[in-house]
Amino acid sequence: MSEASGERIKVTVRWVQILDNLEPAFKEKGEFVFKSVVSSDNLGGVRTESRYPATGHISISDQPVFNREIIKWVIFEGEVTDHLAIELIGEELDTFSANDFLDPYRREFRGPVSEWVGTYGPGEDISEGDSGEDDPEMMSNWRVNIFIDKA
Repeated sequence: MSEASGERIKVTVRWVQILDNLEPAFKEKGEFVFKSVVSSDNLGGVRTESRYPATGHISISDQPVFNREIIKWVIFEGEVTDHLAIELIGEELDTFSANDFLDPYRREFRGPVSEWVGTYGPGEDISEGDSGEDDPEMMSNWRVNIFIDKA
């Protein structure tokens, strides 16, 4: 496939799950913002950055049942040929001290774009007997679910 004829895709962060809100035990929820950088070596180089929410923050608990937030955040919509890198940074905002950061997320795709279409979430890369340590969507203090579709 030549550089001039890529395929249009859309990348959406469907939800995030907080396992540690990086707050003292007495504080039930953390105030989070998420930043994305999506890049590709294709078509002369592509780089897009975005923030969720666009303004303010979202409050998320780390308590089971209350720790998953559906966000449906489109982080990329564009044309690529055979490379895409996704990076996400979660930041917990603090008023009286330095902000805390969740583990960084990074996943890179290479090869035919048609093979990337699908859902990427915790556990989908784990085979029987695998610890899951190398599953990019299973960081130590949060989880993420990403969907790639043709646009």
